[in-house]
Amino acid sequence: MDYHQFDKNDFLEDASLLAYVKGDDPVAVRFWDDWAQHRPPNIGEFRKAVFLLRHLLSAERMNARPGTEQEVWERISQVIDTAATTPVRRIGLRRWVAAAAVCLLLAGAGIGYYFYRYNATQTVYAAYGTKKQIILEDASVVTLNGNSSLRYARHWRKNSPREVWLDGEAYFEVQHLKKDNLPLKAGERFLVHIGQVDVEVLGTTFNVKDRRGITTVFLKNGTVKVGANKAEGLVMQPGEETEYHQQERLLIKHSGDADAAAAWMDNKMVLHNTAVKEIIQALEDTYGYKVVLTDTVVANRKINGVLPLKNTETLLYILSNMLDVEIDIHKEDSTLLFRPGK
Repeated sequence: MDYHQFDKNDFLEDASLLAYVKGDDPVAVRFWDDWAQHRPPNIGEFRKAVFLLRHLLSAERMNARPGTEQEVWERISQVIDTAATTPVRRIGLRRWVAAAAVCLLLAGAGIGYYFYRYNATQTVYAAYGTKKQIILEDASVVTLNGNSSLRYARHWRKNSPREVWLDGEAYFEVQHLKKDNLPLKAGERFLVHIGQVDVEVLGTTFNVKDRRGITTVFLKNGTVKVGANKAEGLVMQPGEETEYHQQERLLIKHSGDADAAAAWMDNKMVLHNTAVKEIIQALEDTYGYKVVLTDTVVANRKINGVLPLKNTETLLYILSNMLDVEIDIHKEDSTLLFRPGK
């Protein structure tokens, strides 16, 4: 079947895509993951369908608390029984009160649904050592690194900014909604709130991280504006990196390292004269290890190369050879002990 011609509705009717979203068919999961990796021309329609299916499958039925129906009708009966009216008009009053009660119930349900739909948020968390991809309502894609979470509205209002709240690290591929030369509209804005920093996006690809009091934004393409503490922000160009140091309340911009910034997306860490302590921080922040150095001098050593992150044993083997150290793993408390090699 040629899925390259499908639109959103076609995808929604496809049984294999439903199995993919449910995750209960390994063959379907492998097929659609591979299909999406090739970036077909209708990838946006595919993402919209996946977004809708995931939200439909995760929807929760809202039930009234036990006894609510009986309580409502008892109150209606009390009103009917105590109404001071003649027998001739009682039937009309009974019907009027019942109709009014039904209208109130429907109005209450409608208001409740409105607030649920337009104010409910969803939070997605990627555990230590994992990645998780999120397709937002506008077909923007967010990939979370390990030990990171994203909070966002289930539904964005048409004339309001698209906003998300990030804790940790993520790679964003934001859909560009602005199609004219008119002043920027509220609904065309995309805002990422992370720590004390706000990143404003039109349509772009970038990596953002908040660890140990430092927020870092690397811009791959497009344009973003990074601000902190309501101060005037810095406009970034592709290839630039902005850091915000929370303790010093300092926002600085400089040339970035395109190879290293989002290497984690490919399950690797690119080292360009990188201090060992930075590698240790990544092992702790993203993978949940506690690292103990018997020789603290090692922390300041700088090395070059590529560390594969997909397999922990391979990673530690390569790292031990790079540093000429022995690394002992204590699995019961996820501790890595670095000691001088023999």
